[in-house]
Amino acid sequence: MAYEHILGHTRPIAQLERARQTGRVAHAYLFHGPAGVGKERVALAFATALNCAGPEPRPCGACDPCGKIARGVHPDVRLLACEAEQVRRGLVEAGKTAPSSQIKIEQLDEQSGFFRHAPYAGRTKVLVVVDAERMNLHCQNRFLKTLEEPSADTLIVLVSAQPEALLPTIRSRCQALAFGPLPRELLAQHLHQARELPLERARVVAAMAQGSLGQALALAEEGYLEERDQLVQGLGQALEGDLADALEVAGAIGEGREARERLETSLGLLELWLRDVMLCGLGVNPGQWVNQDRAEELGRAAARVDPARLLGWLDRIREVRASLKSNANPRMAMESLLLAMRMVSA
Repeated sequence: MAYEHILGHTRPIAQLERARQTGRVAHAYLFHGPAGVGKERVALAFATALNCAGPEPRPCGACDPCGKIARGVHPDVRLLACEAEQVRRGLVEAGKTAPSSQIKIEQLDEQSGFFRHAPYAGRTKVLVVVDAERMNLHCQNRFLKTLEEPSADTLIVLVSAQPEALLPTIRSRCQALAFGPLPRELLAQHLHQARELPLERARVVAAMAQGSLGQALALAEEGYLEERDQLVQGLGQALEGDLADALEVAGAIGEGREARERLETSLGLLELWLRDVMLCGLGVNPGQWVNQDRAEELGRAAARVDPARLLGWLDRIREVRASLKSNANPRMAMESLLLAMRMVSA
């Protein structure tokens, strides 16, 4: 994986390259920043550069080590992730029980031999811990010993969107590199060129992704804008029609785990829409809006709804989100939201 295939992040990449070229690579790094911005991709590119057998600049992307790391089969470069993430990536098959979302001490113990032996084929062994905040407390305490006794030919990269969930003693033993959200226009241009999305649509998806390439790619594939349009239309019917209309919109959420995920998505879309209505009403530059492709609808909504009502609706959305964490019924939560919004509108 070559650096030029990674979007943005020139500063942390430059820092890593200086360390490699001067022979001052730390034994452990903490790559922290929002989810989906490319932290893991940079970690693997750095591992590739350290083991590349081609000419400078490295990684060349053409030699045998580069190819094996890209395919995930190099014996000296490993990923450590929770079972749920391994299932999601197709690395292991799902069992009869729900896969664990924690990195457990047993998984770390399985890597003990990796830390003891010399590299099999390359110059540096690299362990990339995906979503390192998912290590439970026992695992983190065991991990401390690994960090305290580094070997000269081993590199550990912790990748985390929630570094505050890691023990301070772990963070203090790692060199931290910050990864920020990717610029909106950079994401839009990437979606336009790589996924052939119309530029206007790409800009809306990029804005919704809030700086996350992973999120942007997912949104581009999942018909997110069509779902937004349906939601906004349904919201208008629920608020302007009779009570049966509101219950019908809530009923579309359904029941079960998929309903919970649909409601989470709907709440996120609704929150972004109402935010834009407020910004539009306050005269904020449209370049700051997310739903830039629906300027006319936003203008009409801003003319009908005053900021106080919008704030009341946004407060109610936050309450419903909190209730979902307490395992509230998704359909009933949506009914409660729409009824509360109708009351605030009265």
